[in-house]
Amino acid sequence: MTSNRKKFGEILLEMGVISENDLDTALSRQRVSKKPLGQVFEELGVICDKDILRILARQFNLKKVEEIGRPPVPKEVLELIDGEMALENLIFPLGISNGKLLLATSDPLNFSAMDKLAFRTGLQVEPYLATPTEITRAIKKYYLKETAADDNQNQTVLVVDDQQPYRVTLCNHLQKDGYTVIEAENGADGLKQVLSHQPKLILLETGLRGMDGKDVFRTLQTNSLTRQVPVIALSSRAYPEEEAKYLDMGFFDFIAKPYNYVRLMARVRRALCFNRACPVVSLGDVPYPGLKKIDAHQM
Repeated sequence: MTSNRKKFGEILLEMGVISENDLDTALSRQRVSKKPLGQVFEELGVICDKDILRILARQFNLKKVEEIGRPPVPKEVLELIDGEMALENLIFPLGISNGKLLLATSDPLNFSAMDKLAFRTGLQVEPYLATPTEITRAIKKYYLKETAADDNQNQTVLVVDDQQPYRVTLCNHLQKDGYTVIEAENGADGLKQVLSHQPKLILLETGLRGMDGKDVFRTLQTNSLTRQVPVIALSSRAYPEEEAKYLDMGFFDFIAKPYNYVRLMARVRRALCFNRACPVVSLGDVPYPGLKKIDAHQM
């Protein structure tokens, strides 16, 4: 088992997903935080779920699948798995081929669910790797009868940032992904927008002039109506100490400027998924057990 975990670390470096410095930084932070290494990498912003998908596909020699549900999945295939089981295990039926059930999964080690499906259907299960985000979207579309576009349109995101270029660009990215976006350029206006629009997620610049991000967050925490809304801290101070300070305060996440917008949007989806109480798309959580089990001594 140790050799497999060492191999995973080697793959991270070989594929150029992380650098030696990234690994050293993550391991140092993990020793202090005791968090799963995958979660530490995600918080550092050096990997995203698609990176992990590529690595796991290589480690376990499995095929990847993206854009699940295109073409549409036949009803008789969907009926092989009920929605509750799909959500609980983050699995999705792709089709049947040569007596095999083609199954999208984010966890190649979930043998229990695959054995149960094989027994129930009488079909051999052939796993395909997909990100938790893609599987969740497919489940919502086919089992919960929601489309991704409709889902995003029902999600209001508040961006509070007095740095106009960052605010405008971030809002544009959110709108292109189908989210309803509210803007505020200072803390006081941000609080008003929260009460007026009840956003599902708040992206909050920490260094606001006047009422800064810490003050806004503390105010949100004192109100039972706003306490549960996840808040992501935005900061130009990309220091480990800065990130630790805001995470310790209770911020859902921390993102440093300048942004990598692919990773930033993945963080937004993760936070909104958490707020909806559906399975959290976290690189350190159950969907990627290979990462969860890796620690400083095994890399």
